Amino acid sequence: MSSYTLSELVALSKIIGDDSLQEASETDSVDSFPEKTLSKLLSAQLLKASVSKKFGGQDLGLICGTNLALLKILKNIGRGNPVMGRVLEGHINALLLIDQFGNEKQKKMFARDALGGRLFGVWNTQAENGTFLSVKKNGKYSLSGAKTFATGTDFVSRPIVTAAMPDGSWQMCVVPLEKVISVSDASWWNPMGMKASRSFKISFVKAVVSKKNILGAGGDYYRQPAFGGGAIRFAAVQLGAAEKLSDETKKYLKDLNRTDDPYQKRRLGEMAIAVESGNQWIHAAALQMDLFMKNPGNSESESLVIYANMMRTATEHICSLVISLCQKCVGARGLNKPYHFERMIRDLSTYLRQPAPDAVLAEVGAYILKNNISAGDLWNHKS
Repeated sequence: MSSYTLSELVALSKIIGDDSLQEASETDSVDSFPEKTLSKLLSAQLLKASVSKKFGGQDLGLICGTNLALLKILKNIGRGNPVMGRVLEGHINALLLIDQFGNEKQKKMFARDALGGRLFGVWNTQAENGTFLSVKKNGKYSLSGAKTFATGTDFVSRPIVTAAMPDGSWQMCVVPLEKVISVSDASWWNPMGMKASRSFKISFVKAVVSKKNILGAGGDYYRQPAFGGGAIRFAAVQLGAAEKLSDETKKYLKDLNRTDDPYQKRRLGEMAIAVESGNQWIHAAALQMDLFMKNPGNSESESLVIYANMMRTATEHICSLVISLCQKCVGARGLNKPYHFERMIRDLSTYLRQPAPDAVLAEVGAYILKNNISAGDLWNHKS
């Protein structure tokens, strides 16, 4: 099978995203998963796109000039179903980490897994018990403890799991779940939205991990700008959901012949401004990602993280505004089934609840204060 071009992948992702809307409602349960949409992502070669070309992928997000396509793809999948947008973002995040921190043998090995349809993810969040990794006498490692918010449970088979080493360092390992003992706890996951993301609690019972599955060195997971800059990707998924919410609101009003009301027009105008500003953020963020790849220095790293913080904060404001305007437009009738609005709003509202929103905004303020460059030129002068 010949590979699609990046522009073809973007076009395919738009079709898949829009087609996933119905399945998103049909699988709105902690016991479900959008398997049809996952199958389409596999068929469209989107699960292997962020693998290096030399191993059969498309370099998506790995080299300069591919970041806009990456963000557009994530946005498009998030349009119809932010659950699948979240799953794809986690899969891509894992592949980017493997490309950054893996050795040549690991890159080749995990590329084969991705090309074979294996779903990757990143499981980092944990409760007070946490996860621990220790070296065994035979050179292998023992993984124990639990992770929470393990998105894609029972479907992700190659999660990157972070765990504490005896020396206190934080180590990544790519866990082949079919080869270890793990126990999932679905009762832990009872959210308002994003139910089908299956972000369960996963416990590892002295799982044996080979050295070849140890990724990078201790502390690499939190290296910047990969860690903080990742907010750009999940923000793109969120913006896709807001864009679709706006489109569905317009369709609802047109179907009910409620387009002459001046107040409805005003709300749609506000939504259009919000959605367009989100698309401008996506284009600008892709540019900043490209600029960092061209010149990956410390100052550029900090600049990209701060930009990601701004985009993440702006995206929350954009999405919250679109949700509010949508609710006013469609009223109680539109928030009733068979319309999708209620589920779409629950999913997006839940996904927007990312950790430490005040802290990341404070980091933006601190960055502004310490730089003598005009606020309007802090990022524009680099491009």
